[in-house]
Amino acid sequence: MPATGERDTLQFQGTACDVCGEVRPRATIDTNHWCEDCRPRMLKRLRVWRHATALVVALPIAAWVFIHPTFGRQPLMLWSLFVIAAYYLGFRFGREVMKVYTRLRRGA
Repeated sequence: MPATGERDTLQFQGTACDVCGEVRPRATIDTNHWCEDCRPRMLKRLRVWRHATALVVALPIAAWVFIHPTFGRQPLMLWSLFVIAAYYLGFRFGREVMKVYTRLRRGA
């Protein structure tokens, strides 16, 4: 266990990576709190899970739009924009879900 003075200097000089938990210099940690070693792996996971979450959000809405009996009252473009907006919001939400899941899995 480092002395109190050492612990305080380590706290201000380094930051823990949210994925692996290693304390690294702040210059090597990006804005997502990932180190250089974990960044490529997390970006690959995000590519997959962002789209998966977006589909989970947008597909039920798209099914509702095309099955709903009053679909013909509104132009198709209006409903398409609604589904696209749902996909976009699911895409953004998927990123945050993946980041929180990673932190919780690590135990931070």
